Amino acid sequence: METDTTIISTNLNKNIVNNYADYKVIENNFIVSELFNYSKIIFFNALNKLDDKDIEELYNLLKSKNIKYVNVTNNVEEVLFTSNVIIYDKEKEIISGNTLEVLKQEKLLKRIGIALPFMVELSLYLQDYNLIKEIYLDYDKLEGALWK
Repeated sequence: METDTTIISTNLNKNIVNNYADYKVIENNFIVSELFNYSKIIFFNALNKLDDKDIEELYNLLKSKNIKYVNVTNNVEEVLFTSNVIIYDKEKEIISGNTLEVLKQEKLLKRIGIALPFMVELSLYLQDYNLIKEIYLDYDKLEGALWK
């Protein structure tokens, strides 16, 4: 398992985390300093009240402490903060891998009812008009590419 992974599921079910018996499951409110007591953490739909900046800061802090983490969510926007993603339809794994490579499987994701994150969809539209050459997962990098 990579150090940072997001699991997207069309049906959030605790059975998904059964494969991660050696991870501490965090479900609701948490105190960041308490996370340092663990080397492996699963956030089970626990980040949905945080904004993008807070999620990014949390992940950077966990990385700096060499803590592996998995984020289980149904919010596809949260994949933008991890380098790997696993997609489940109900309780069946459909696809996994590098976040960008998985997100390029647009037809598969749409078929199971998972929309692309806004940044990815915007990047694809801008590619269609030859305004950019690659898919961006970061707003600032996309803006920089547009202003070149």
